[in-house]
Amino acid sequence: MHLREIGREVRLAPNLVDYHLIYLEKRGFVYSLHDGKYKRYFLRDCAEEVDKGNIISAPDSRIVSLLRRKVPFQITLLILKNGPMTHGAIVESMRRSPSTISHHLNKLMKAGIISRVNCNSGYVIRDCMSVERILLRFNPQPITLVDGFLEIWEDFVL
Repeated sequence: MHLREIGREVRLAPNLVDYHLIYLEKRGFVYSLHDGKYKRYFLRDCAEEVDKGNIISAPDSRIVSLLRRKVPFQITLLILKNGPMTHGAIVESMRRSPSTISHHLNKLMKAGIISRVNCNSGYVIRDCMSVERILLRFNPQPITLVDGFLEIWEDFVL
């Protein structure tokens, strides 16, 4: 989760949430990753907790960060559902501009979620089992109306 999202969940001001996150990060309880736009916070790995499925492992946290965004999440689900898809098929299914889809496909490839088979057969999920496991363990979509508005606003600003 990112700072504002945590603040909304616990109903604290962003500066107070930031103070506590810095404290927790210094003491090793959480760690943060920048995903280009946000600084997201994750619980520090603890083998026992990861085995129980209570927290997300460090390698999976990058995937979670990206799938918190609407378009990458939708693209991932589309490819999971339909199998290999070309760029054109994704554009047609999602009704987004080709450049927007290209931008998000590149991010998904960089994160290691998808790979390009070839120009004709398109894009596939690299590790379906891992992606499905991650999707089953957390809710990637915005939970509140405010989160939905912020997502739309961020897409508009970009």
